[in-house]
Amino acid sequence: MSFSWSEDPVFCFTSDVDWASEEVLKYSHRALSGESLGITYFNTHPSNVINSLSKSGEIRQLIHPNFLPNSSHGKTFDEVMDYCDKLVPDADGFRTHRYFEVNDILDEYARRGFKFFSNHCTRCEKNITPLYHRSGMISIPIFFEDGGYLIMDPHLNMDLLKNRLDTPGLKVINFHAAHMAFNTPKFEFTREIKDSMSREVWNNLDQKALKKLSYTGFGIRNVLELVIEHVLKRNHKIKTITQISDEFIAAKNI
Repeated sequence: MSFSWSEDPVFCFTSDVDWASEEVLKYSHRALSGESLGITYFNTHPSNVINSLSKSGEIRQLIHPNFLPNSSHGKTFDEVMDYCDKLVPDADGFRTHRYFEVNDILDEYARRGFKFFSNHCTRCEKNITPLYHRSGMISIPIFFEDGGYLIMDPHLNMDLLKNRLDTPGLKVINFHAAHMAFNTPKFEFTREIKDSMSREVWNNLDQKALKKLSYTGFGIRNVLELVIEHVLKRNHKIKTITQISDEFIAAKNI
């Protein structure tokens, strides 16, 4: 069975919002030329920035439920799901915070009519394709995630990406607005910033704070900029994660 990613790379850009402030979201979207990438934002909270971009058709928003202890989404699985259902009523796909999942969660999302999820983060693997999960949903693996890459390639010499960007397969590129805004040079950098302040302060970081806290050397935002530059220069296909799900479902006749 042949898909658009069977012989060529197909790129897909997604972002986990993770309660980023409005200024952080605006900065990240502009810095990565978001208007040309068809980004899907996995949202965590009400945001005028995300809602505006979604209404304009520039992006699509799905949900990023947090099932971990002390979640602002709720205390039980059902409470978390209900909160996110109200946040993005038309969502048919999700990615859980910290990739947390158990069968109860996946089966319930399938029962609620969700089509796909994206929870499996790979080590920039070649020939990635969606999987038909036991729940009946489609699992769409991630090729590159900024936080994971900072751990796997701490010197950011891009060895894991060399000779892989042009290989066949899905290339889901996932980033966090905060990592982009701070240009995180090592995984602990942004984690320490977030842990140093309250939720309220984090949710309301402004441009002045971003300028003060951002790393000025080579960081993960620069890696993403180089990846995007390469994709556009080579004229590689770019699809939304919804388009990928739809193509897989149609071809499998699920």
